[in-house]
Amino acid sequence: MGILFRRKKVGAEYYLERGEECLKNGNYPWAVESLTKAIEFDPGQEKAYYGRAEAYRKLGKEREAVWDCIRFLEVDRRGPGAAQDPLEVVKESISMAGVLMQRDNAKSAILSFGVPRILDEMIVGYDPSQEYKDSHFYDLALSWLEEKAGGHCFYTGFVKLLKKKYDEAMKELDEAIGENPENPDQYYFRGIALMKKMRAESKVPFERLKSMGEIREGASSYFEQALVKGYKGKICPGCGYRTSSPMNFCLRCGEKLLG
Repeated sequence: MGILFRRKKVGAEYYLERGEECLKNGNYPWAVESLTKAIEFDPGQEKAYYGRAEAYRKLGKEREAVWDCIRFLEVDRRGPGAAQDPLEVVKESISMAGVLMQRDNAKSAILSFGVPRILDEMIVGYDPSQEYKDSHFYDLALSWLEEKAGGHCFYTGFVKLLKKKYDEAMKELDEAIGENPENPDQYYFRGIALMKKMRAESKVPFERLKSMGEIREGASSYFEQALVKGYKGKICPGCGYRTSSPMNFCLRCGEKLLG
C-alpha cells in the first residue's frame, strides 16, 4: 500500500511567505523569484511588491526597486479594520503604523530616485492606446513639481495628461512650448492632449462635429511641428502612435503616417 503525501497548497501566500523568508535570510535573488511568483498568482499582493522592491535595492537594481515602489502604492489598499476587542485594536494600530511606514518608505525611495528620471522614462515609453492609472504616483509627482520653482511645465503637463485633465495639460504644455520652443516632445504631447480631449468629448451634438474636426486637424498640426523640431520617427495623425518603422501607414488605425 503506497504512502500518500499531502502537498502544501501553492499560491500567492505560499510564495509571499517564502519570499519574505529569503529576504530575511539575505537570499535576495530567491526573494525576487518567489515574490515575482506571488505577484503572478495575485497582482494585487501589495506586500510582494514592497518586499521585491527591498530585494531589488539590496541587489543594486535601483530602477526595478523604484518601479515596484510605485506599484506598491497603487495596489496598497490596507486600511483600519473594525476590531472591537481592545487587544485586537492595539494589534491593528501597530499593524497600521507599519503600513504607514512602508508607504512613507516607498515615497521616499521614489523621490530619491528622482521624479524627473521616472517621468523621462514614461515619456519615452508613452503609448497613447495604453491606460495609465498610477494615480498615487501622479499626485506625488505633482506635489514634488509644485514645490520646485519654474521650469517644470512640460513634466506637469505630461502628468496632467496622464490624469486625463486635458485642459490643464494643454495650458501647461503651451507654457512649456513658450519657454523652450525647440523641444519636439512638447509639441507631440500637446497634440495628444488635444486628441484625447476630442475623444473624451466625442459624444457631441451633430452641429459640433465640424468643430471636432477642427480639433483633430489642430492635433495633427502639433504632430507636424514635433517633426519640424527634430522628432526622429513617424507619427500617426489618427491615433498619435509613434514609430520608427519604415512603413508609411499606421499598423493600429491604418492612417498615413506623418514624417
